[in-house]
Amino acid sequence: MQLRNAALATVFALLLALTASEVSAALDCLYCHRPMTMNKTVHAAVHMGCPTCHENLDVRRVPHLNKGPFPKGLRAEVPALCISCHEQALFEGNMVHAPVNTGLCLECHNPHSSNYPGLLKKKPAALCLNCHSDIENSEHLISGLSTKGHPLGNIRENVEDPKRPGKTFYCASCHEPHRSTLPKLSRYGLGMTSCQTCHDK
Repeated sequence: MQLRNAALATVFALLLALTASEVSAALDCLYCHRPMTMNKTVHAAVHMGCPTCHENLDVRRVPHLNKGPFPKGLRAEVPALCISCHEQALFEGNMVHAPVNTGLCLECHNPHSSNYPGLLKKKPAALCLNCHSDIENSEHLISGLSTKGHPLGNIRENVEDPKRPGKTFYCASCHEPHRSTLPKLSRYGLGMTSCQTCHDK
């Protein structure tokens, strides 16, 4: 028992002597933070290693001491951090979704892992309805048409998007979630132009 305690004390002393980057290499962050990566889809940045995003943490201390200017030891502020890997064009256009325009990527996306597509925090339509709750219990009006509206996809499970095979039909089937060149963040246009993308008549 004394030998084991002495060995543990030696290892602990060596770890304290290492720099933060050496500790990161010596200790697997996932030893403590594994629950962040237990979902169906894991962000590619996590596979590249935690320092891909978190480079300013003193991991010798728990809780970790932030040594940088950005929260959680991030190497840049969100959305600049996101843009460093994701295409800049994803965040620009004539019409930019308000959360994207104000750098609120983490309002919709989990930066580590998720059970939903696109690392979303919730089921896609449910996430959209967090902010767009006014349309949840009403007929979703199709702009420029006198019809009563369109069903809100993803309320019913497993409805496939006719234009995006393998993807679920929901709000983003008709609306771009980040940016668009068209009003209302439309993917295909307004009125009948949009309808005829999927419907023949």
